[in-house]
Amino acid sequence: MIIAKENERKEIFKKNLQLLTPWLREIVLQIDEEELWKRIEINYNDEGHPICIYHEENKSFKINSERPLIEAETWCKAINMKGSGAVFLYGSGFGYSLFEVFSKKQPHTIVVLFEQNIYIFAAMLYYFDLEPIINTQKIAFLIGDIHQFSKVLNILFSSIIFANCTSPTIAFSLVAQRNFKEKYIEIHKHVFSQLGLFVFYIGNDHLDNLIGLHNLLYNMKEIILNPYISDLKDKFKDVPAFIVANGPSLDKNIHQLKKVQNKGLIISTESAIIPLIKNRIKPDILTIIERTKYTYTYHFENIKYPEDISLICLGIVDKNVFPSFNGAKIPVFRSQEAINQWINRYVGDGSAINAGANVSHLALEIAIYLGANPIVFVGQDYAYGSDGKTHSKDAVYSHEKGKRAREILKSKPIVCVEGNEGGMIPSNQLWVDFKRGLEMKIASYPEKVFINATEGGAKIKGSIYSKLDQVIEKYCVQKVPYGVHELIKDGKDKISILERKEGFKKFIKSVEEYSSIFRKLSREAVSRQMKCKDMLRLSQEKDIDNNYGVLEKTFKEHIDSYQLFIEDDLVRCFCQQVIFVYFYLLNSIGVIDSPDKIAKVFEIQHSFFYHLNVVCQSLSVYLEDAIEVLESLLVDLESI
Repeated sequence: MIIAKENERKEIFKKNLQLLTPWLREIVLQIDEEELWKRIEINYNDEGHPICIYHEENKSFKINSERPLIEAETWCKAINMKGSGAVFLYGSGFGYSLFEVFSKKQPHTIVVLFEQNIYIFAAMLYYFDLEPIINTQKIAFLIGDIHQFSKVLNILFSSIIFANCTSPTIAFSLVAQRNFKEKYIEIHKHVFSQLGLFVFYIGNDHLDNLIGLHNLLYNMKEIILNPYISDLKDKFKDVPAFIVANGPSLDKNIHQLKKVQNKGLIISTESAIIPLIKNRIKPDILTIIERTKYTYTYHFENIKYPEDISLICLGIVDKNVFPSFNGAKIPVFRSQEAINQWINRYVGDGSAINAGANVSHLALEIAIYLGANPIVFVGQDYAYGSDGKTHSKDAVYSHEKGKRAREILKSKPIVCVEGNEGGMIPSNQLWVDFKRGLEMKIASYPEKVFINATEGGAKIKGSIYSKLDQVIEKYCVQKVPYGVHELIKDGKDKISILERKEGFKKFIKSVEEYSSIFRKLSREAVSRQMKCKDMLRLSQEKDIDNNYGVLEKTFKEHIDSYQLFIEDDLVRCFCQQVIFVYFYLLNSIGVIDSPDKIAKVFEIQHSFFYHLNVVCQSLSVYLEDAIEVLESLLVDLESI
């Protein structure tokens, strides 16, 4: 620990500041220096260690004791960091807790520091040289209140760092427990709520990813021949948008939506389309997020929709959906998702939607993209209705055809949530996760007005609860000047097929390159599998001490090898489920301090590389086969 001398503080502060990430540097520089030193008082003990006293309104308290090193050492002894991939440290302890954790943790362990008080953090930058810690590249700073670091948290846990956090150690510094307990408990709850969502968003499995890729490639013709979502950017500024979901409460007020037509946008989520059409309500937009065959079977097979309804949905939907729809349509790229970004780079224009995990999330983002305001939720229950109903009475899911989906929902354990009309009502964890995802999106758009006109259902944080008829009367006062389908048709007339074909040719070359990349990674995985077998034999020999150097070297080589499967975004997208599962298994072993644990590590690594091989080999073969299909489509496009 390097403590700055009095004449070095400003230089140390400047150096530390330059080592911080830009977002954090900006937050620190916004602090008024006079206010900083009103709040922070520094004295020294007889050993020359700075003691921080914090002043807030009418109270003052010490951040650390007169013997901060002994205090931090005693505190840290109670924390079991052995074998941990990550330490979540709540409160820096004016640096002493942070430095103590770094002195005791293992080299591979990542420390995620949550320091909610920016004044304490800023003062620490004047008194301690953080370069030795930052240079390890094993520290992530999340400073300030939740709203200040939430975006960085999303980026952090969307990276490979997340793999180290599968089994984290939790450490609350003494000052976090003593003086800021409520604030840190709130941060802790938020962080683990987010972690739960990140796990949810990673996706189901490798097959799910392959289905998404398969659908995108088979929908390539639709992507090339139709407009991009950018053609609709802000074209419906301040037009009210009504997002219609298919909760059981929809039966109570669906008839009122007739008054919205031509005076607002009606955006139908996938399963709400049948109830709307049956009630002679024509939505402006139908949107879909699911990639399974049931989307087509339930809502498109043998159904003809009016041609002035527009289909705006993700390009990963089942390959039969777009051809069966006669109206205007736009296949949408999902933002922040590697497969979509890859294809968008060649046959898109960069425009994309942050779709989320649920069709209502996508509908909200479409409404935002179009410029709509306010955004009104109808039938957005996220809860069971009376008699355990899961959907409106006219929905496919309420009849024999949707029995499978209905039974899946009913098999889930009941959890209770706060209801719109007071009290607690039954829901399930899937719906609760979807609701939390929607609430996160609402919080991202403070400039927009969100109204929950669901007459029943779960309370949605960030939205105003109101009756649908009152919302319609207040906001649906002017006629919308043009239809969504008209804008899409105009955009289609302006498409340069020649430009898109050139991009498509480059994409086919990229498919060939990735097929080769996955083939090489498959060979790498097989090679590592064989090495694991050799190490298992060595670990079982009697003179294991003589083999320890070889075992340790091979273990580290395998850790380095994992990097090959995550350094490219597209490769990582397909390998991430395997990586997270096996990092969890490896992290759970703890300190590798016995022959049994050494053997266990190589058993896990062998299985790890086996499954990485399965993923990479399947992708290599699939992409090789896809080239022929894509080249055939290119020939078809030449005739257009």
